[in-house]
Amino acid sequence: MDTWTGAEARLLRRVALRLSVRDFAELLGVPARTISTWEQAGSAREPRPHMQAMLDTALAQATRRPRPDSRGL
Repeated sequence: MDTWTGAEARLLRRVALRLSVRDFAELLGVPARTISTWEQAGSAREPRPHMQAMLDTALAQATRRPRPDSRGL
């Protein structure tokens, strides 16, 4: 991803990683309020460069994680 926005960070958290705000914040090592601020601002907010790199790492982890079977099997 070239540049993350709050909206894209939310998609990463909710869709790819399926994490709560608290769990996502813990994964990134930031306060949960930071995640909430990004998400509330949507596309108008771009996290700082060091956080952009952390989001890239989280995306890479998401692509390696097994996805739970939504059918519950």
